[in-house]
Amino acid sequence: MTNVKCLLPACFVLLAAGSVVAGAERSDEPFMGAYIHLSSWFRDAPDEAARVRIIEENLDRFRDSGLRVLIPFVTSTRGQAGYASQVIPDRAFGDWDPLAVMVREARKRGLQIYPAVCVLACGHDRPEGILKQHPDWALRDKEGQPMGFISSGHPEARAWVVSMLKEIAANYRPDGILLDYCRYPGSEAQMDPVAQAEFEKSHPADRFPPGSSQYKDAFREFKRECLTELVGQISRELRALDPAPRIAVYMWSAHELKNTRDWRTWADRGYLDMLNHTGYSYREQYGERYLTVLDERFQTAADVLKGISRPVEFTICVGISTSHGKIREAKELKDYLDIGKRHGVQGAAFFTWETLQPYLPEVKQAGYFEQFTTGLQPPAK
Repeated sequence: MTNVKCLLPACFVLLAAGSVVAGAERSDEPFMGAYIHLSSWFRDAPDEAARVRIIEENLDRFRDSGLRVLIPFVTSTRGQAGYASQVIPDRAFGDWDPLAVMVREARKRGLQIYPAVCVLACGHDRPEGILKQHPDWALRDKEGQPMGFISSGHPEARAWVVSMLKEIAANYRPDGILLDYCRYPGSEAQMDPVAQAEFEKSHPADRFPPGSSQYKDAFREFKRECLTELVGQISRELRALDPAPRIAVYMWSAHELKNTRDWRTWADRGYLDMLNHTGYSYREQYGERYLTVLDERFQTAADVLKGISRPVEFTICVGISTSHGKIREAKELKDYLDIGKRHGVQGAAFFTWETLQPYLPEVKQAGYFEQFTTGLQPPAK
């Protein structure tokens, strides 16, 4: 759990900046947001005043675009904090706090904010960030070497992750928090030594021979349960706050349910308020079938959601330019949005604000956002 003494300095900074205010009232308008890479905004900014102006100018354009939910990445996959953290040891901007400025300016403009957190990614191939201090919290590769990913099976690591999310929620009081990289890096990763030993003890080699299908199935289930336990802890701690942020998670599709990211259970247990389903399907991957592939994925996910007992908001993430592929012209945005709408999504997020902007004049002129949001069913309460 986060030490209260750790939270106080950041609170004083934010109060001085006039940015700790209650979250914006929740609107019945559809969720329309964009992911933001703040670091890309400040590459040519000579000083803090210039950075503040850049935030103000971007938020003006954001408001005028028709979007209303800012989704800034506030931690990186390298384990850096993009805000004045007292929990994460490595701060990308030193003592300056762009998140405090963004929250303050967002409230002035009637915008909502959902900080995006790279929950478990912390260095990729090698440990960085908090894993430099606690390499024992790291997942292991096939050779037993620590990876740049925090293990959801280590009790102390889980507590640290929860404390980091509580710090963001308590100090900035956002409308929501979006969990990204709340997963394992592929299927081959081993757990941290503590969790791995726990698994091996409860699954002796004479009954679960290493490399056997019995072993693989049991280990996959163990990893799934560890991740679900982490999400449950996050949910309980964040929902105990006042105000409590909404909890969203970025997810891929129903195929994950056969592996370790069991978002169906997370939603069914009430851990989540929103699923942001990836819309990443491109010509580069599937040729002219790319929209058919996407349509099938959303149909499958929508079918899964019909069996969930608790209401959860369903949104699409449209990737403008990603490592998987990219959109070539503005009118393609409508194709992605139409597929999501056909399968019952209740909003959209674009990855990213920076790559969306060149298309905005045509998007606005054609009214693609308005066409998408017209007739959307609001999330059940």
